[in-house]
Amino acid sequence: MADILTIEQYLSGKVRNINVPDTAISTIIMDAGITSVEDANKDTDISKLTLRERELCLAWLYVWIAGSPTQSGGWTEKDADWESSENGERMSASVLKQYLAMANDIFDKYDLPLQGGDKWGFVGRGIRNPRRYR
Repeated sequence: MADILTIEQYLSGKVRNINVPDTAISTIIMDAGITSVEDANKDTDISKLTLRERELCLAWLYVWIAGSPTQSGGWTEKDADWESSENGERMSASVLKQYLAMANDIFDKYDLPLQGGDKWGFVGRGIRNPRRYR
């Protein structure tokens, strides 16, 4: 029997160099509306899902990525004359915004509420809401 492509493999294959934890996969599956006990499992064959369910899983994955910090992980170790460090994952705010835009394209296709908003912006002194301050 040929290997099956699971939901976890499908979602992990859609994004590069991003480690998606099992708990995130489980919440993505639930957020996508796959509620039956048999299908709400990360080992489920992706071919058993409809196109809508697959795309919504992908959209919620994009939302999860867009909600991630711009830098995570990393460590520095020093001892006497030597130093070793690793920065972990790093993404720019514009890349995270692109993930949110891709998710909203999918949500718009199925007439679902869009996530986030483009009314927020960054200024030199922090985040602001232009609807409130001019």
